Amino acid sequence: MSFLANESQTFINIRLTDAGRRQLSLGKLTFVSTIFSDSEVDYSVSRTASFSLSNSRIMSPKDVNPTFTTNFDGSSPFLLQGNQVTSARQIATAATQTASFFTGSTNAYAIDQNKYLGRATITYSATTSLTGGSILNVDAGGYSAQTGNLVYIPWSPIQNSGLTYINDTIVLSANPTNALWYKVSAITTSATYPGVLDLTLDRPVPNFSNTGTSQVVNCYFYPDNGIEDYYGSAATLSTSVWNMSIVRTNTVEGSVVGSSGFTTYGSVQYAGAKHFFGFSSDTKAVGIIHFSNEYSGNTYAEQFMEKSFVLTLPTIMWHNVGDDNGQASSYGLTMYDSYGDSYYDVSANTTFRFLRDGIGSTNKIIGRVYHKLKMAVITDQELLTVMTYKSNRNYTLPELSVSLVGNPKYPLTTSQATGLCSSGNTYFVTYVPESSSPCLSGVSYGYGDVLHCAYVSKIDGQNDINGNPQFLSMNFPSNSFPYMRSSANMEVFSGTGWNANNVQILVNEQSTSLGYDIGNVPESGWKRISDKNFSGNGIYSSSTYSDLTIDPLKLAGYNFIISREDFDSGSTYSLNSTFTGGTDTLFFGGESFVYGNLDVNIMSTTFKTSIVAMAKNDQLNFSTNYTFDEDLDDNTYITGIGILDQNNNLVALGKPTYPIKKNIGRFLTFQLEIDF
Repeated sequence: MSFLANESQTFINIRLTDAGRRQLSLGKLTFVSTIFSDSEVDYSVSRTASFSLSNSRIMSPKDVNPTFTTNFDGSSPFLLQGNQVTSARQIATAATQTASFFTGSTNAYAIDQNKYLGRATITYSATTSLTGGSILNVDAGGYSAQTGNLVYIPWSPIQNSGLTYINDTIVLSANPTNALWYKVSAITTSATYPGVLDLTLDRPVPNFSNTGTSQVVNCYFYPDNGIEDYYGSAATLSTSVWNMSIVRTNTVEGSVVGSSGFTTYGSVQYAGAKHFFGFSSDTKAVGIIHFSNEYSGNTYAEQFMEKSFVLTLPTIMWHNVGDDNGQASSYGLTMYDSYGDSYYDVSANTTFRFLRDGIGSTNKIIGRVYHKLKMAVITDQELLTVMTYKSNRNYTLPELSVSLVGNPKYPLTTSQATGLCSSGNTYFVTYVPESSSPCLSGVSYGYGDVLHCAYVSKIDGQNDINGNPQFLSMNFPSNSFPYMRSSANMEVFSGTGWNANNVQILVNEQSTSLGYDIGNVPESGWKRISDKNFSGNGIYSSSTYSDLTIDPLKLAGYNFIISREDFDSGSTYSLNSTFTGGTDTLFFGGESFVYGNLDVNIMSTTFKTSIVAMAKNDQLNFSTNYTFDEDLDDNTYITGIGILDQNNNLVALGKPTYPIKKNIGRFLTFQLEIDF
């Protein structure tokens, strides 16, 4: 502004000049002396009773302000003593607006219509069925999809036919179904169903071909690489979407050797950040949550406040929810940094707090929040898997408990079976659930193949005192499968959750001398334990207990014990086309945004330089201003306070709201504050 605004009180507005900013850029800014000006005073106008100079308007300080080198009484600048220039730190905190893909709150979320490109409906019935191929029939009248769009589909299997379609975007927390991401690679008009668009996706959709009823679900279209191409625009004041980069530094288990390895995955360009945080080789992947958008605001200031970070993923079925096996009826995961102490990351040279799936000491650690860096890192491998579009599931799986035992699975004896785990070898263990296709009431929901459990256990082999290798024993913690449905509960819970007809153990045997860890074990060498055609101790199937589909209560109580014979009878585990096909369209690491809501409080730090300028009783009581008359004027008036450096450059200038009166009876002290 040209003039300072009228105020009821007198303030001093101070700013660095261009000369001051230049010295600051060179690292040479100093405050050496003060100088006073009365250049905006016309003393002659106050010699009547009708006007007081104290009411005069003063121009605001300018970047390129006219310089002056002496005080208005002709004296030299006043040198600043050491205690006249001090520095202080001030901290301000504030809450931020939720960065979200969902409106509402817990149990009442709705997909934000301002975040998606558009939506359409999918209808499947006995005549227009989904048969497990990669072609998706989308009803006419909705959003006209574009090649390259991401499509999010909260599926409803035939067992969910009691759910009435409602034309809104509500996310029913009490309807935890498989909600999956795909990418559109081609679009044609259906030759079979009039008015329907055929979208070619990166992988197969569920097989609901046995349905006898009509089912309608919404599908939502989002931009691929949405942060750079859509949400994050420099034209916006604030971008309420956070980035997510899932970084893998090891090729996914079961990948074909020599094919596309982890260096071809999306987000590999963030591998240096994984190294920066110093995660060990046991950490196969990390999910970096960051705000790397182009925009003109400063929403998140300098850092996050500790104990204020809350991340909610409303559409995740989290196995650690705490419900009994098969009994969870609401989904969604909320993570907090509120419990416990802060820790120091010696690699990153900064502090962090653990991110947990609750607010107590017993809640599971699933990541870290780096408050000073304004970033979070997801480290839980299963959570990263369900946040990966290509995994084909939104439910997490529990970690196996692995140990060595001296005897085989009953009724076998050591004379009938040989131990697997010999000294000198290391064993890496996980498992994969599988369901049959197509859907069939009480048997299967009809969902496709899913990625194996990302929790990999490691155990070194050991021979007993007689030199015999030990057997590999595995079991699940109690209440590990809250969303897994038994045959009866597929109907009781109206088609929500997930089912499996087989669970098969996967093992990779490596020489201990090679020094492999969980995070760098080769993608090759993985075996499905036991032969599916003849059963075996490495497979748990629904037929084990004559069930139509696996009962989670029985699976949670089952103990796998693996022999060398089980291992040798197995087959090579290889990822099929669900995960390896369409990689030119969508691959591991292709995620770019966090599909959830993020709340955090922020903290900004201001460093304040305080300069005390003084005008003593016997100073500045005369003026060289040509309008000043020593015989007629009893007072002088201050309209500017300059700060000079060692070379007498005017590096800062303060202007009072109104002229400040000075005379021999007044000792004036001014505290000038500059924020950095």
